Amino acid sequence: MASTPELDQPPADAAARAVPEPEPLLTVDGLTVRYGSAERAAVDDVSFGIRRGDRVGLVGESGSGKSTLAAAILRLLPPAAAVSGRIELDGLDLMDLKPSELRALRSTRMARVPQDPLGNLNPVFTIGRQLSDVVSAHRSIGRRERTATVEDALRRVGIGDAEVKRRSYPHELSGGMRQRVMIAMALLNHPDLLIADEPTTALDVTVQAQVVELLRERVAGAGMTLLLISHDVGVISELCTTVMVMYGGRIVETGAASEVLTRPTHPYTRSLLRAARGRVAGHGDDPSEVVA
Repeated sequence: MASTPELDQPPADAAARAVPEPEPLLTVDGLTVRYGSAERAAVDDVSFGIRRGDRVGLVGESGSGKSTLAAAILRLLPPAAAVSGRIELDGLDLMDLKPSELRALRSTRMARVPQDPLGNLNPVFTIGRQLSDVVSAHRSIGRRERTATVEDALRRVGIGDAEVKRRSYPHELSGGMRQRVMIAMALLNHPDLLIADEPTTALDVTVQAQVVELLRERVAGAGMTLLLISHDVGVISELCTTVMVMYGGRIVETGAASEVLTRPTHPYTRSLLRAARGRVAGHGDDPSEVVA
């Protein structure tokens, strides 16, 4: 008896369903951070996953817990912080790693662009020396090759005359230039995950647009995963495909940027967007007045 193709072959949609979802590059599960005897947790039972190549924006007002969450992922919290939950990078449990193992991961597997470049650059060393130290901490290469690597990194973030600029000290550069240096430093060792914590806050509008475009080009060009932390909804909308909204230490809404930023479901998100529109118009709500 001849076989019936309809019975022998699984339907096309079943075959599609059989393809497993890719494992998250970063997994955060039940993360809670408390400082001392504070009644309220700075980060309260937060869980999410970020897949390789995703561009995720974490948005919320100042004090919502965004930067504490970033520092927890990087294991850079002060000793006074009590941390519980699970943080995994590509299946590696970051909570179980020794300090030396964490140092080896930072810059090579995950890296950070901070809000305050002047406060994160050493004022007594040239930027070339500081970039070179990051390279030599993870790669055994000669001095000439390190210098070439540093100059190439500076050119890639739009710093012209790299041979001269690498001899500059941080105070000799503009704020936008210093932020470009921090981006170059973060990307030097080709990390899988880039965490940018308020990278445009201290910049004027023109320089901010340049840094946003630079991040877009470099992240897309390297196929990196981005976690962008900001209180600026406009920056998040320009760079991210997924948005998480944080309020009072918790993630209160998450979804595609096109959905969350145009059709929010949580009252805090709606107020945050009204406040953003109000700032553009010269007035606006205070999102902190919303009770989640």
